Amino acid sequence: MLQVVELGKSYRNVRALDGVSFALPRGRVLAVVGANGAGKSTLIKSVVGLIRFEGRIVVDGIDVSRNPKAARRRIGYLSQEAALHPDLTVAETASFYAALRGLPPQRARECVELVGLGAVSDRRVGALSGGMRRRLALAVALLADPPLLVLDEPASGLDVAARVELRRLIADQRSAGKSVLLSTHWLEDVPHIADDVLVLDRGRVVFTGPARELLEAPAIESRLYLRINGRSQDAIELLRRAMPQRPAERLGDWVVLPVRAAEKASVLHTLVAAGIPVSDVRVEEAPADEALRRLTEVDP
Repeated sequence: MLQVVELGKSYRNVRALDGVSFALPRGRVLAVVGANGAGKSTLIKSVVGLIRFEGRIVVDGIDVSRNPKAARRRIGYLSQEAALHPDLTVAETASFYAALRGLPPQRARECVELVGLGAVSDRRVGALSGGMRRRLALAVALLADPPLLVLDEPASGLDVAARVELRRLIADQRSAGKSVLLSTHWLEDVPHIADDVLVLDRGRVVFTGPARELLEAPAIESRLYLRINGRSQDAIELLRRAMPQRPAERLGDWVVLPVRAAEKASVLHTLVAAGIPVSDVRVEEAPADEALRRLTEVDP
């Protein structure tokens, strides 16, 4: 569905992309991750033909440089900052973009329902939360039922529940045979939302592989906060014995320890099995820039 060969892009003296190559088959999801300035947005804009570039990009057999309009007709694009008119309602916005594409109003209503905005279809865009505006922009991207979805930071501004719903939406698109290229800084979402991952650093590909490898990477650690009333010391001693590689410590009323994504449930199971009640749980997500630096062993 998508082939990128030796993609390059420079802005004056800055090399934003340098020799990036990859392929995205039909029915697969590829996540592009990287720190700020790594080249993610430049890559996305190149694929959708919004900027000139070096190298070759082919979308469903169409060369983007030679025929950008035809290539864009095969793409549903969600930008970081979608241009939505604040005075239009959700329904009016979807209907407007559907009309531009020659699509019936029914398709606009379907896409609004699909992204979970049916209950607020009469609300003006200017009154929506940031997460709701992202959902509306995604509905617009889905209107023409494109074979390739290109999503630039689709989880930006979404709360936890909306991020889980986004995972379902993307899984449904994949099941329907669509291909999805997305950029994200939510590292822990990647194994749940993508089949494969491509890591950029300063415009170069420094890591490619199955998305599940991110869960296994020791660099991808979060901090787990557990409120354990009255038995904090017992919990710390137990966790230090059960997980000596994850030093637990006390911070006020909380027990805190670094964990990888796959270990969170086992920490809770260990405490409950020992009869130590947990009254509250909080997670501080892994810092993206530092985790990626350690994952790729590239010095900042």
